[in-house]
Amino acid sequence: MKKSLLFIIILSCFVLNLFAQVNELKLINKKSSLNILQGKKSEYSSLYKETIQLKKRKTVNSYFGAGYSFIIFTNSEMNSLYPLLDTRNGTFLTDINLFFGFAIAKAVALEFEPSFLFTSSSKTIVTNTGVTHNSTNDTMAYSSNIGMFAIPITANVRFFPFFKMTTFARLFFIGAGGGMAWIKEDYDNYYTDIPNLYTGGYYGFGGISESTSQWAPLFRAMIGFTGTGGQFGFGGEVRYNIVPLKEEKGSPFVTRQGTNFNSVDINLRFYFSL
Repeated sequence: MKKSLLFIIILSCFVLNLFAQVNELKLINKKSSLNILQGKKSEYSSLYKETIQLKKRKTVNSYFGAGYSFIIFTNSEMNSLYPLLDTRNGTFLTDINLFFGFAIAKAVALEFEPSFLFTSSSKTIVTNTGVTHNSTNDTMAYSSNIGMFAIPITANVRFFPFFKMTTFARLFFIGAGGGMAWIKEDYDNYYTDIPNLYTGGYYGFGGISESTSQWAPLFRAMIGFTGTGGQFGFGGEVRYNIVPLKEEKGSPFVTRQGTNFNSVDINLRFYFSL
């Protein structure tokens, strides 16, 4: 009886031990399978990210575009003859900019910009040429049908001091530029006295279509914001241009009478990244 009871106890312990080992083996197999599945999932997830996930937006290294500037001349004579909006004939002082730029550092961009500035004026101006033909008369020039055309060509550098920030402030920049501007004016001039090549004297009154042109250095300071770095963007800036002129006393042309072609520009820009 005791032997039978001992045999039953030993058999029961063996069965319980065998059952425990089988369960442990099952758990090991499940864990191993789970690790394999997790490894496969990680592999598939990595592959999914590489093949299906949208690519991150790349940093814009180069761009091009066009802009329009609203120009206010700081020289009183220039501003009087060529205002931003000429209410006399309903014309605008038009300045169209083309530009191409690229990044030379994370926070610095270099840009090349030619502009085309043109306008006309219906105002008639009177100029004392300073030439005296007799003791009582200085030659006067009455100018009309006035037109002006200029091509400024500049290289601009923009610095983004807050480029590491994630807010709108990262788009803010300060900058400077330099270059040359070709400036041309066309007038119909009527003089109180003009030379008479046949008699050696002077006509009492006569008209001549005349023009003048010159190259002048251009220096620029600017502040504003640019686009977000996408395929298409826009920006705005305020500029101050310094353009000294070659003065000619007695000339009827305002670009020869004035000492500068300086202006404040409000510039709107649209660009495409490359």
